[in-house]
Amino acid sequence: MIARGAGGPFGGPQGPYLFVLILLLLAFLTGGLASPIRNAANDPIGFVGFIVAIVLGITVHEFMHAYTAHRLGDDTGRLMGRMSLNPMAHLDIFGSFLLVIAGFGYGKPVPVNEARLRGGRTSWALVAVAGPLTNLALALLCALPIRLGAHDLLGGDYFAILGAIVFYNLVLCFFNLVPIPPLDGSRVVYALLPPQQAYTWRTFEAYGPIILMLIFFFAFRILAAIVFTPANALTVFLLGGRI
Repeated sequence: MIARGAGGPFGGPQGPYLFVLILLLLAFLTGGLASPIRNAANDPIGFVGFIVAIVLGITVHEFMHAYTAHRLGDDTGRLMGRMSLNPMAHLDIFGSFLLVIAGFGYGKPVPVNEARLRGGRTSWALVAVAGPLTNLALALLCALPIRLGAHDLLGGDYFAILGAIVFYNLVLCFFNLVPIPPLDGSRVVYALLPPQQAYTWRTFEAYGPIILMLIFFFAFRILAAIVFTPANALTVFLLGGRI
């Protein structure tokens, strides 16, 4: 899964990374993580599909954040080279490493200057939701050839990769809509709250990444219920049961 962070999972320099690595090591050694690289030897096509889906998903997700901000008056992302479909503009080295090793990670967040957006908090919500909606659109687009029967012509490997793009982009969509900072869903909540409550919500942002990590390691069933379960159900529906 992918989260949009601020310079890493906890926004800090050395300490947060060490904390993440310790949790990662513990979960990895105890078998708590379904590492994609562990399954690469047994399912190389599935591993390739995972990598393609995640790289594509991050790229279009972050591009749309920058593009939407640009359209709404803030050129910060464009001036920093983030309004690009080049994956290298959006991939974070440490976040990508976590993705391959642990199956979760993050891309570089697109910087947005809320003060420059026309429409204030409403525009900020539109910038935020543009990423997940783009992942949903990409999933729909890649599901079409399979749903229309083209998988018989493409072959099993292409079907598997397209299916991976559909599933993982739906995971990205649902996960980023979770209303916990720094995920996109928290920006939508921020836009909908009255001014005083919105200010309080912003003070909560510093604790969001820690809460996310705790949920991931100690309450994964909750995360699965609100992210993976609907993503899997929608994947089955979009692919016509061919999964």
